[in-house]
Amino acid sequence: MRNRERGAVFRQSSGDFPQMVTLGEKSPSFGFNRFKQGLQFVPVDDEGFVLRGDKQRLLYKGRRRSHRFTILGDGSFEYDCILKKEPDTNIIRLRIEGAENYDFFRQPDFVKDPFLMGSYAVYKKETLIGEGTGKLCHIHRPLIIDARGRRCWGSLSIIGDTLGITIPEKWLSKAAYPVIVDPVVGTTTVGSQHLVPYCPPYDPWKQFDLQIGIGVNRFLVPATINGLCTAYMYTYGDYEYDYDDAGGLPVIYSDNGDYPLTRKSMNEELADVSIDENKPEGWRSSTFMTNEAITSGTYIWFGVFAKLVWKTKYDYGSKLYYGNCFYINMMNFYNGLPIITPDTFQIDDVDNYYDYKLSMYFTYTADYVRTITQGVDLTDTGKLRGFYKRLVNQTAGAGSSISKFILFFRQCAMTLQNTMNIKKISVILRKLSETSKINMTLNAKVFFVKICPIFDRVGGVANLFISRELFKKIIDQVKTDGYVKRKLFIFFKIVTNSIVRSNLINRFLKAKIDVTIKSHIEKEIWIESRIN
Repeated sequence: MRNRERGAVFRQSSGDFPQMVTLGEKSPSFGFNRFKQGLQFVPVDDEGFVLRGDKQRLLYKGRRRSHRFTILGDGSFEYDCILKKEPDTNIIRLRIEGAENYDFFRQPDFVKDPFLMGSYAVYKKETLIGEGTGKLCHIHRPLIIDARGRRCWGSLSIIGDTLGITIPEKWLSKAAYPVIVDPVVGTTTVGSQHLVPYCPPYDPWKQFDLQIGIGVNRFLVPATINGLCTAYMYTYGDYEYDYDDAGGLPVIYSDNGDYPLTRKSMNEELADVSIDENKPEGWRSSTFMTNEAITSGTYIWFGVFAKLVWKTKYDYGSKLYYGNCFYINMMNFYNGLPIITPDTFQIDDVDNYYDYKLSMYFTYTADYVRTITQGVDLTDTGKLRGFYKRLVNQTAGAGSSISKFILFFRQCAMTLQNTMNIKKISVILRKLSETSKINMTLNAKVFFVKICPIFDRVGGVANLFISRELFKKIIDQVKTDGYVKRKLFIFFKIVTNSIVRSNLINRFLKAKIDVTIKSHIEKEIWIESRIN
C-alpha cells in the first residue's frame, strides 16, 4: 500500500484479472478500477476523520464511528465499520457511485456456506473483450461482533445506488460498545459457489458439474466475430470424483428469442479440465472457429460441451440452459467414437433453465478497416492503443507591432493489432488548455485575436501488424498590432492527450471538433485564442 493524494492504493488478484483498490484521502471510501467503468462505495457519514495506518491496515478515526480496511490476501480485503456508541439507526448505508454500469446478483439464503448467504456478486452489465467473466467483486455477508465477543450475522441489501448493512435490532439493543461490522470484499473474477442442492436429506449437496452435456450463458457481441477465438474455462472439484479423461469443448449457439438454437462454432479444441496432484484447479484454455461472421450488437450463447465431466464454479444470477447430449452420443461413447457436438441445441422446454452464471469466457480478434484523416496510410489489427503527446513552444514579441511564432511538435506512438473492414473519415476532438502568465507594468491595453486553422488528413488501408511513429511539424503565424513601452515575451505550453480505444472507435472517429484555447494574462492584457 502506498499513500497518494487520493488516499491509499493497493493491488488485488494479481494472478487473476488484477485490479487496484483505491481508498479515499479524507473519507473512508473504497473504489474498484479493474474495468474502465469504476465503482466507488462512499459511507454517508458527515463527520471528519483522522487517517492512520500501515501497509496492511488503514483506520479512519471519527467521533461516533470509525472505518477500518485490512488486506486479508491477494484476493480479498476486509472493511470494518466500528460503532463507538449506540447509533441512530441499525442500518449502515454506503452510496454506490457508478452503480448504473453493474448488475448486483444476490446469492440465495439457502446456500450451504453461511458466509455467502445473501451476499452480492457484482458483474458488468456489458462485458467487453479482454474483461474476462466481467465480475468486479463479491460483497460477502457481514459478521457483527460487540465488545463482549457476542456475534451475529448482518444482512445486505442494494436498492438503487445504496448499499445497506442491517444489524439485527434486538441484538443491537443488548450490545456492548464498540461494535464491529465487518463484511469481507472479494476481488477475483471466479464465481463464489461450487455446490448445488442434490438429494436432501441424505446427500443434500454435490459439486456442480456438467456430464456429457452443454451449459451456455447469453452474451452480447461488442464487435464482429469472424474466425479464431480462444476460450477459458475454470475447473474446480474434489480429486476423488474427477476423471482422467475429463474435457471441455467451447461452443457458440445463436440466439432465438432468448434461448440458444443453431451452432455457430466449429473446429473446437478439447481442453483438459481434469484435476489431480499435478494439475490443480484453475483456468484451462482451448481454441475454436466461428463458422460464419457474427455481427456486432447481436446476442449469442457461449458455453462448454463437457466430455464426460466438467466441474466449475458459478454465481447465481444469470440464465443458464443445459442441453443433455448423452442419448445422442451414447453409442459413440460406448464404442470409443468421438462425441458429436449437436448442430441444434437440445431443449425440451424453453422455460426450464438454471440460475447460474458459469466461470468461463472467450476472446477473439475483431476485424475491421479504418481510414484516419491525418496524412499517413496504415493498417490496424486487433487491439488499437494510441498515445498522443503535443509540445508547443510559443514566443511573442511586443513593440510597435507584435509578431508571434508558434511551433507544434507531435509525437505519436501506436500499438496496432486490428484488421478492420470498415472505412471511415474521422475528425478527432481535441481540447487544449493554455495558460499564460506575465508580470509587467503597462500603460496601454493590447487586444489581439489568433485564428489558427489546422487541417489533418490521413488515409490508408493495410493488412499487417505494424508499429510506427508519426512526427508532424506545424508552423502557423499570427500577426497582431499593439503598442507597449517595452518588449513582451509570452510563453505558451499546450499539452494534448488523446486516447483511442477499440471499443469507442465507432463514435469517437465521427466527431467534429472545435478546439478553443483560452489564455489568462495578469495585469491589463487579455488574450483570446480560438482554433476551429
